[in-house]
Amino acid sequence: MDDIDEAVYLATINEDLVDYGHVPDNVDDAGGANAAAFLGLGNVTVAVAAPVPPDNFDEILDDKHVRIAAVCKFCRHRLSAKSAAGTGYLLRHQNAYKKKADHAKMVQTRLAMNPDGSYRNWEYKPDVARVELCKLIARLDLPLSVADNDAWDDCIQRAHNPRHVRVSRFSTSRDLEKLFIDTINNLKHIVFPGVNSICLTSDIWSGNAKEDYITVVAHFINSDWQLKKHVIGFRLIEEVHTGTNIDERISDVVEAFGMTDKIFVVSLDNASSNNNAMQILAPIFSGYLGVDTDPDNPSKKTYYVVHQRCACHVINLIVKSGLKRLKPYIEIFRTAISYLNASNKRIAEFKDYCLLKGVRPRKFGLDMDVRWNSTYLMLKHLIPYKNVFSVFINGNIGYAALNVEHWYVAEKVCEFLELFYESTVALSGVYHPTSPLVLHHIIEIATHFHECRGDSKLETVIGPMRMKFEKYWKKIPMLYSFAFILNPRAKLRGLHMALDLLAKSTS
Repeated sequence: MDDIDEAVYLATINEDLVDYGHVPDNVDDAGGANAAAFLGLGNVTVAVAAPVPPDNFDEILDDKHVRIAAVCKFCRHRLSAKSAAGTGYLLRHQNAYKKKADHAKMVQTRLAMNPDGSYRNWEYKPDVARVELCKLIARLDLPLSVADNDAWDDCIQRAHNPRHVRVSRFSTSRDLEKLFIDTINNLKHIVFPGVNSICLTSDIWSGNAKEDYITVVAHFINSDWQLKKHVIGFRLIEEVHTGTNIDERISDVVEAFGMTDKIFVVSLDNASSNNNAMQILAPIFSGYLGVDTDPDNPSKKTYYVVHQRCACHVINLIVKSGLKRLKPYIEIFRTAISYLNASNKRIAEFKDYCLLKGVRPRKFGLDMDVRWNSTYLMLKHLIPYKNVFSVFINGNIGYAALNVEHWYVAEKVCEFLELFYESTVALSGVYHPTSPLVLHHIIEIATHFHECRGDSKLETVIGPMRMKFEKYWKKIPMLYSFAFILNPRAKLRGLHMALDLLAKSTS
């Protein structure tokens, strides 16, 4: 009997929790969330994570032999270790310290330091310095002559390296060309051969010289499971933007890099010429997903390649359809800003007036017709200055060009468009997956329409925007659904909940 009582007495709290079907204290029970939490609809269902290895921390016990703290063996930092706190933060601390240690080792290597802290002789390599100069010029868009002057020589020789040798802009031009060729060869022969599938994005860009360029960007996951992107094409389009011309540029770039059989998804905007281009590109890029032949009609073939329309461009079309109804109000603000910026004297007088009223002065820029978010930012920057701006503009013009109604509409529009701006920023990321987030933002936009439909001031704006929304997203693209399911916080049950919520918002 004494042995039994002793065995029961020696049982730990964690063992008792396991016997009763609960999560033990030495397991991180705060690391996951289910689909309801992801959508903001319910409680969080936890996902059990691996316990922190005890060898990396020293336990501190109180007088009753209860663990109250843990000391990291690496940095000797004291952390709370109460049973109710879980242990996930201990694992995060351990990983964070490991990253800092790895970074310190990398810095030591660059500073020519030995592991014991002593210094070794550092050798200056002019060829390495010239390559790094080219990378600096490319990243910051600097002129080629940035290092071909006395000021640069004085800065580098006095503060960094007295053995620095000047590089002329002609040598820098040749070095840049060599760096470009080496980078292209590295992508062709080392990077892309080790990649199984590649996603392409492409768009047409217009420069100040009235010349149009098409860019082709490759997105892929490398062997270290890191999301990477490379601009592999920047071609001039001198002809009309037809589907044939777009197809020729994209296919030439892909064939030059040997990626024809690795294309999985092609993301373009919603222009009709892009749809025509995809009809031509589908047979060329069907090597990855394959081709289906109709048994009844062998000449009829279905080429599989995912053509995904840009979600941010769809949001752009949705918002622009509503802003057309507010053009008279927006034009008033554009005219007022143009009037202010047309004279340096007016800008100086407005600055003095702001200082007189105790407001920090600033300059205002005009928006662009093709970018709705610039219109949103223009109004957002103006609203905090509505009092001083209205008084100054009306006083200089001689009549009430800006009144209370104009500012009321501007505030209403900014408040309504804030969600669309946040969605555009969130879906514009390039170094993290955004496809799992699209359905989430679609639901937010649909709910936003549903909540604002009773507002009489926004009725003329919401109507066309909702029609445009249903035109593109009434049927959810399959890719967004699959990406949502693969999100560990959503999964299949989360998709059902999301579709139910979307149905209620669009009914």
